[in-house]
Amino acid sequence: MYRTELKGRVAVVLGGADGVGAAVCRLLAARGARIAVIGDDEAELQDLVDELRWVGADAVGIVSTGVDAASVHAGVLSEVGAPDLLFVLPCMSGAGGDFRLSVDSGLTATFEALQAFVPSMAEARTGAVVTVAPFGTDAATSAVGGGVTALTQHVAREVAGSGVRANVVSWTPQAERVEDVAFAAVYLASDASATMTATTLDVAGTYSRL
Repeated sequence: MYRTELKGRVAVVLGGADGVGAAVCRLLAARGARIAVIGDDEAELQDLVDELRWVGADAVGIVSTGVDAASVHAGVLSEVGAPDLLFVLPCMSGAGGDFRLSVDSGLTATFEALQAFVPSMAEARTGAVVTVAPFGTDAATSAVGGGVTALTQHVAREVAGSGVRANVVSWTPQAERVEDVAFAAVYLASDASATMTATTLDVAGTYSRL
């Protein structure tokens, strides 16, 4: 029987402690995962970790103030051990304004996170990767969303023989949709989607088709 519970799994959530990141962490906690959440706001991280621990979750927060995925990976290994599940959520700094900043904080950061974490998962021959690809009307968001999708599919093909899966959730950044995005992301990380890889689940709905 397929299951969505994640008891005993180590999950890493890269992308901050609010919005989709917080919603993903709450679902992971409810399903029994051990959680390391990474973000650049120490107070925000601590509030989320305190909330997760209050409901009985094993959770830690790791502060990362720059694009240094290798150091983050080392911190995760020392705090919670080797991850089974990786969630990468583009922070999209400068979205709608500075194109280069948006691409660096969204697409480049996703690339570096995958480079840092996926090889060890492939070596262990187990795990699931979920990225979140934003969809929007401005050029920067469209570039990041398309790039994250293509990059994740590329990674899925690279590790296809290792037992590691990589999938994407596409969404239009809206506060009222974060729980939908989180549910899709946790589903893709669970054994309920064990045969799915290089797949995109569209939570953007009709917005992505206009």
